[in-house]
Amino acid sequence: MSKAKANNFISVFVPVYNGEKYLSELIESVLNQELPAGYSLEFIMIDSGSTDSSVDIIETYGDKIKFSEIPNKEFGHGKTRQRAAELARGEYILFLSQDATPSSYRWVINMLEPFYISDRVGCVFGRQIPRPNSVPTIKREVATTFAGLGAPDSLTIHREQSLVDGNPMNSLNTFFSDVNSAVRRDLLLGEVPFRDVKYAEDQALAEDMQKKGYLKAYSVAGSVWHSNEYTTSEYLKRKFDEYTGLQESTSYYSEPSIKNLTLGWIRPTIQDYKFLRRDPDYSKKQKLKWVILSPLYNINMQRGKFASLKFYKDKKSSEKYSLEQSRKK
Repeated sequence: MSKAKANNFISVFVPVYNGEKYLSELIESVLNQELPAGYSLEFIMIDSGSTDSSVDIIETYGDKIKFSEIPNKEFGHGKTRQRAAELARGEYILFLSQDATPSSYRWVINMLEPFYISDRVGCVFGRQIPRPNSVPTIKREVATTFAGLGAPDSLTIHREQSLVDGNPMNSLNTFFSDVNSAVRRDLLLGEVPFRDVKYAEDQALAEDMQKKGYLKAYSVAGSVWHSNEYTTSEYLKRKFDEYTGLQESTSYYSEPSIKNLTLGWIRPTIQDYKFLRRDPDYSKKQKLKWVILSPLYNINMQRGKFASLKFYKDKKSSEKYSLEQSRKK
């Protein structure tokens, strides 16, 4: 990491759309962050047509936030984040989703620390801690995913190929989430911009970073409170979008499986029940509710995944057929 210059900035960007529930606590946490010596905070928010009180909340902070609005039809997960990078002055840009609240006043410092390891570190993602009373299926998924990525206080380096001989590494090294991330701004404005894609723009960025020879890092201490609050039907759509985005934006590919569709919900539901039994955050009444709903969440997870994989397979088959027909003409 380069030495700080006078009036150098670290930028934080949050895209907003009907995010009133956690917006105030997020803003307060960001504005009260401890910063590295020689740096000032630049806080950027772009709202894409909120109809709740989000805009009113943001405007109460005046010039502490560089705020702008765009029509909802102009929003894109990759496009809007790239727009923020072009607006920003920071040497580094930290990205948060509107429902992710930094868990400590040292979040910025902890997220920037991996950049001190090497100039080859291009992007960093941080830990997500599920909110106490979130949907158990989602809470368990978030908790177990991030628990397996690194020990407490560790900094983990991910790479596509061995640094010694170029041998391919585990495909899981492409995992990345801009719910809570940090990226070198010079790379976003140069050789590794966000792709303008509908979904999985974060995983696509991580893949692009590594293909260009940069390293991705994970900071356990750079944590935020976050867990999506989906209904069962919203969770179905989320999983469809997630797997469709992964296939369209990255090298991920998997065959749709009838076996997983019909039986794949059973094991995670059992895991949910075990998780519920030992989790003290839920009341007895809440536990009964989630015992009933957990199977529906896990069934919809498999339905969304299957529909996405089948959709993508059919799409690729159709494109291949069209190409073969055009060659015959």
